[in-house]
Amino acid sequence: MEIRWTVRASSARNFKSGLILWLVLWLVVVKPGGVAACPRLCVCYPTPMTVSCQSQNLTIVPAGVPYDSQRVFLQNNRITELRADSFGFETQVLWLYGNNITWIEAGAFSNLRILEELDLGDNPSLRHLEGGAFRGLEKLQSLHMHRCKLATLPHDIFHKLYSLQFLYLQENQLHFLQDDLFSDLVNLTHLFLHGNRIRALSENVFRGLVNLDRLLLHDNRIRQVNRRAFRDLGRLTILYLFNNSIAELPGQSMKDVQGIQFLRLNGNPWSCGCEARALWEWFRKARISSSELVCISPSQRRGQDLRFLREMDFANCPLPDPGSLAGTTTTTFSTKTRWWFSKHKSASASKGSSYQKSTEGVKAIPFSPVKPQYPPKIPSEIIPSKYELSEDEAALPKLEPEEYWANYGNEDSSIRCFELECAPSYDSAAFPSSSSSSTITPSLLYLLSISVATVVLQLLFS
Repeated sequence: MEIRWTVRASSARNFKSGLILWLVLWLVVVKPGGVAACPRLCVCYPTPMTVSCQSQNLTIVPAGVPYDSQRVFLQNNRITELRADSFGFETQVLWLYGNNITWIEAGAFSNLRILEELDLGDNPSLRHLEGGAFRGLEKLQSLHMHRCKLATLPHDIFHKLYSLQFLYLQENQLHFLQDDLFSDLVNLTHLFLHGNRIRALSENVFRGLVNLDRLLLHDNRIRQVNRRAFRDLGRLTILYLFNNSIAELPGQSMKDVQGIQFLRLNGNPWSCGCEARALWEWFRKARISSSELVCISPSQRRGQDLRFLREMDFANCPLPDPGSLAGTTTTTFSTKTRWWFSKHKSASASKGSSYQKSTEGVKAIPFSPVKPQYPPKIPSEIIPSKYELSEDEAALPKLEPEEYWANYGNEDSSIRCFELECAPSYDSAAFPSSSSSSTITPSLLYLLSISVATVVLQLLFS
């Protein structure tokens, strides 16, 4: 009897232990509380906690999203507004692309303190943003707002987004970028602005982007680029400006992007007169991967690549005065270039004359012994409204494209010997006044005559 009671007691204890173990396992694996908290029409996944409510025709952000959800997917619904009380949870990734969002209240995302990625792309009705719409997102790293038909951006829209690294603004309707718009984005590395309607880049438009690595501005309507527009972009490696309306690009603007590796400037109506000299000189020194730059004007250079022009194509152009942005100085050329013009200057140019660009070709300005003024004053009648090639310039020898990189590093390597004779050596400091150094000049003949007369007199009186 005692043995039976002992066996029954042991069996009861084993049953209770097994039941408790089963209940613990069921609580750990099944997590009924988590399933009950998942919003209606959504699917929830543990580790990491993910709430997926995509393509459910939702018109508002659903209630009941678990507070500890790390990823919330609300894309491809019909959500129209985002209010300050729309998000009562913390998450790291929030996708809202492909909705009908028309309005985002200031501070709508302020509860999402640890949000790292926000995708608002493909909301074509989101044409306007309030200042402070992204307030509180100081840990945001990636912001997508492509294809939203945004026409303007408030000046403080990116205020205090210090952690942002990727900003997607392509294919909107932006026509103007305010100064200092990106000034707080000190960690931004990628900025996508292509496919908009931007017309100009001002001096301070990219101020503060000291860590930017790639800047895409192609397929806009850019006509004007300020000479200091890229001054803070010292770490830029990729710059796309193709398919715009740029005719001139200041050479100084490219000197500020010393780390550039890939540059695309094709699809622009390049003007290859004197205004292109600074950019051409930059290309001679820069060793980068670049697209072609096809000249549209002047007519004599149409179809040529700006990069493959040569020094003598700019020989008649005044150089900018280092102390003035608008002033000019007398033109200075290399020895070989000056030699070529001494051999080929037009018959109408008198001896001792210097060249200046003119609407009628090359005009001679008589030499004056009076000390010149710097910058020299050029009569307004000889300053053309648009630079065109003279007959002398059009007759200059052309440089083949394949010679461009072969001659890299030698400032005069593009000037070759011509059929009749070669130019003087680079060591010649002064412009040669005679064709041969062995020719007896009048001064030398006079000295020889005095020497001979002295010897004759000594012989007669000795």
